[in-house]
Formats: sequence, structure tokens, C-alpha cells
Amino acid sequence: MPLRWKIFRIICIVQLLAASVNVLEKIFYVFINFSFSNIAGLLLFIAIMLLCILGINLVNNNYPEEPVEGRQKKTFNKLFLLNFILLTFLFGFIIAEIRSLNQFAGNLGTTFFGIPFSLLLMLLVYIAMLILQLIILYGLYQLRLELYSNFMKRKFDPIAIGFEKT
Repeated sequence: MPLRWKIFRIICIVQLLAASVNVLEKIFYVFINFSFSNIAGLLLFIAIMLLCILGINLVNNNYPEEPVEGRQKKTFNKLFLLNFILLTFLFGFIIAEIRSLNQFAGNLGTTFFGIPFSLLLMLLVYIAMLILQLIILYGLYQLRLELYSNFMKRKFDPIAIGFEKT
């Protein structure tokens, strides 16, 4: 297995861990304050977790020559599209975090960069998750193309189908 797919699998695992922590946090917030924002966040992080699991499974089970077909293809398409659409909510969380930190900095009479690092941590986590999610979406697109390409090469390779050169 090439290094890039090993790194992709590690990125999926890191994103899966980050999303699972956020799922637990959002579940807690849903019980405290049942709001659209908390429900949307919960659904977002569950969808991120499911996409990461799908990415890990595709690399482990389908690489190098097994194309994405049937039920797996439907699941891939739905999760990919759902995660692509839900990126807007992740952007929204980043913007909301920046606004609340700006307001907090104003109340303290300091600048945004004068805020203690521990308060900036959630913003940094959201930004890192956004970057990782974009990498995962692009990686899944590339993985699917590579799986199909490898399958087609194997399917139409004269040696693989039993015709040898004489």
C-alpha cells in the first residue's frame, strides 16, 4: 500500500477521534439546551464520523483493485454529498467561535490575539477539522478514481485474463 493511503488512513483516524469527542459534547449540549444549532452540530459530527469510517474501510477492504459498487457506492455517494453540504455548518461553527471570542476580547478590553490560548483551542480544533475534512473528501474522490482505474487495468490486462503473448 502506498504511503499516501497510509497517511490518508491516519488522517481519517485523527478526524474520527476529533469528531467523536465533538459528538459527545453535542449530545451533552442537546440534553442541556435543545436547539437547532446543537442538533445540526450533532448530525454534522456523526456524518463526519461515518465518512471517516467509510474511508478507512475503503482503503482496508477495496484497495488496490476492488471498485466501489452496489450498496457501497450508494452509501459512498450519500455520505460524500452530505459531508460536502455539511461543510457549511463547520464554517458556521468557526465563524460563531470567532465572533464569540471577539466579543469576549472586547469585554476584557484586549485584542483577539490577547485572549489566552486555552480559549482559542476550540477555534483551532474546528479549523483543523475543516482542513482534515477537505483532505478526506479530496482523498476519497482520488481513492475512488484510483480503485476504478486499477480495476479497469486489471480487467482488460491480457495477462490477467489468460491471454499471454507468444
